[in-house]
Amino acid sequence: MYRLRTLRRVKGRLKIRIHRLLVVILLSSIIFVAVLMLFTMITFGVSTIPKFQEETVGVGRLIICGRKSDSTPGLIIIHGGRASSEVAVEYCRSFYDKLGGLGFTIISIDYPDNLTLIDEVNYVVQAFEYIEARHLVDYERTCLIGASRGGYLALMAGAMTSVKCVVAAYAPTDLDALFNHARKEPGLWAEWGRYYTSLMRYIEGNGLNKTLVIRELSPLNNAGKIKGNVLLMHGLRDETIPPEHSVLLGEAFQKLGKKNYVVKLYEGETHGFSLLKGKPYEDLKEFLQRFLELENYQ
Repeated sequence: MYRLRTLRRVKGRLKIRIHRLLVVILLSSIIFVAVLMLFTMITFGVSTIPKFQEETVGVGRLIICGRKSDSTPGLIIIHGGRASSEVAVEYCRSFYDKLGGLGFTIISIDYPDNLTLIDEVNYVVQAFEYIEARHLVDYERTCLIGASRGGYLALMAGAMTSVKCVVAAYAPTDLDALFNHARKEPGLWAEWGRYYTSLMRYIEGNGLNKTLVIRELSPLNNAGKIKGNVLLMHGLRDETIPPEHSVLLGEAFQKLGKKNYVVKLYEGETHGFSLLKGKPYEDLKEFLQRFLELENYQ
């Protein structure tokens, strides 16, 4: 009888140990799989950001990373160059990765690359008004951000809407100077030449004055209409869009008595530097914190 009880105790203890061992093995397996997945995502560049949302607006779409709410500050990103839809998605994700932690919802505007310059300006305005009307973000704390041609579109939209904030990096601000410069650079003319051609066709077809139309489409000549806070960023070694474009717009703001603008020039930077790295990134964060008054800014 004593031996039977002892045997039962031994079996009971053995079951407990086996159960504990299985639990340890299971937990270890879960941890191993999680670590392996994280390593794979980091190694192969798989984004850890939740899947983006899409909303169709006219001929294009909005790519949204983050929560849609009229209490959430927003960054509306406008890509430059003849960027693809994949680039527009990557803009959304990369800006969310760097600035989503500050509470921002990121909205990337994806528009077709076959539009005329006037159509692009009008489309960005249409997209902004759509975002405002549907309360996708807090209108009072929303900023348009663009680089190169995207910066140009952000500035023009800033002159045509009541947006509170504009960031334009290495953006052309004087179309006449841009077209004259682009003719000397085959690569630049390949992008801007088609806009010039379609613009001339529009001007001639409607019997308009070329000089007046180009002036009306230049941010430099619309400086007085840009009421929101402005950050201009430019590399001093930029030969594609020379830094004079940002400098001259800054001087125009100064002559108008505008106070809510900043011009940042970067020694050694050329065209196309990242806004999400180094000093430009720090300047961008500081600007957004100062003008949008983010409570959880760090």
